[in-house]
Amino acid sequence: MANKISRKLKKAEKAVTAASKVLSKAEKKRDAVLARDAKHDAKRRAKRDARGARPASAPRAAVAKRAAGKPASTSATKPASAAKSAPAAKPAAATPAFGADATVADLREAAKANEISGYSRMTKSQLLEALA
Repeated sequence: MANKISRKLKKAEKAVTAASKVLSKAEKKRDAVLARDAKHDAKRRAKRDARGARPASAPRAAVAKRAAGKPASTSATKPASAAKSAPAAKPAAATPAFGADATVADLREAAKANEISGYSRMTKSQLLEALA
């Protein structure tokens, strides 16, 4: 009887050893994937920072600048007769002259400020032409 129990115990120990080996392999694989993903993310962040894109944690200064530069709505202060007439034309935003050294991000921001439709799909040369 004791012999039978010792055989079952050895069999169970082998099963545990095999399971721990499988688990160890899975943990190593997981660690390798996590390391690869971290390396990939670091490369992406470095590229983004090299392009001059703002980091995800930085405040949206461009949005604040645009909001500060927008004129206040004058619809509440218009007399009744002016409200019935054709809407006033929007003043053209002053566009700085962009050269070849301007980034696509800067050009898109200016195109957005000038309300140019389809600016997000335009190439750099198309943006320069549209802003000229």
